[in-house]
Amino acid sequence: MFSLVLPTYNEAENLPELLPKIREVLKDIPHEIIVVDDDSPDHTWEVALHLTQEMQDAHVIRRVGRRGLSSAIIEGFLAAKGDVLGVMDADGQHDIDLLPRIYSVVQGNTDLAIGSRYVEGGSIGTWDERRHALSRLATNLARWLCKVRVEDPMSGFFAIRRSTFEATMPTLNPKGFKLLLDILVHAPRTTRVQEIPLQFGVRTHGESKLSRRVQIEFIEYLYDVTFGKYIPLVFVKYCIVGFVGVFVHMGAYTLAAAALRHGNDLTIGNFSLSVGIAVETAVLFNFMLNNLWTFARDRLRGFAAVLGFLKFNVACIFGALANMAVSTFLFSRGFPEFMSVMVGACTGVVWNYTMSRLLTWRGKM
Repeated sequence: MFSLVLPTYNEAENLPELLPKIREVLKDIPHEIIVVDDDSPDHTWEVALHLTQEMQDAHVIRRVGRRGLSSAIIEGFLAAKGDVLGVMDADGQHDIDLLPRIYSVVQGNTDLAIGSRYVEGGSIGTWDERRHALSRLATNLARWLCKVRVEDPMSGFFAIRRSTFEATMPTLNPKGFKLLLDILVHAPRTTRVQEIPLQFGVRTHGESKLSRRVQIEFIEYLYDVTFGKYIPLVFVKYCIVGFVGVFVHMGAYTLAAAALRHGNDLTIGNFSLSVGIAVETAVLFNFMLNNLWTFARDRLRGFAAVLGFLKFNVACIFGALANMAVSTFLFSRGFPEFMSVMVGACTGVVWNYTMSRLLTWRGKM
């Protein structure tokens, strides 16, 4: 059986045209179609449910509170019944007529069949110069990472033997946005691959999903599969936030010290109070940026964010005390004011990371 997964997000206009065409092309092949929707604001999942009510060969998975292309495809593959697992976009840009050929290739003596834009006979369609350049750059970087070398590792149109997927699945990164690339990075070098020329089409309805966020996710993925095995990306992001937070800390300290300074002198008591104000300002800044960026996929919202901020303060309390103690000690021993504040601000980074992991975003690092 051929199990075809359609990951969707805001594709409500495309599905009514796409599903009947897919069924017609696959009518002579035992198949099932699995629509996996990330709770689209345009209610793609609702449209899909309506369309599939009378279809025994089609199913819908609505993912609430979960988001991401790779994880959607993996979830669809795990729910599938077929011995051949396929995926294609739901925007009309992939050539539906290639589905039987892709299926038959995998049914033969191949582990993976790819609809490829970069082999002879394939094309990128009507892309402009900028998108073409970005695609070629990303493709070249991706090829460098792959154990299994192909011309188009960034394709979103492919089929894989179930046994090959299951053997590779434990090593896959569900936070990626190109599952094929992840498979090619982790699959054995002996994996048998065939690329089939794909003429990339024009999106029928809606907007391209190639957003700035997707581009950033690709860069993050590159880090994850190279240096990330030694230093986790989330720790790097946390440290970047902490580094920026040092400057926020210094700025807040400067303003507080200026307000509390008596003439040209700053007493040790007022210095400590200024540092305390700066610490709390930096804690607020760090929490907000970590919540928005470092832990974007597990972002705390509403009351959970308020509770998270309180936990973050608790997590950072010993780091803050160490910060204030080091700063005040150095200042009282005659060290330059800004040096004292800077050294203190850098003291608690590792402590704050560890405690934040345990208390605020527990189990999400």
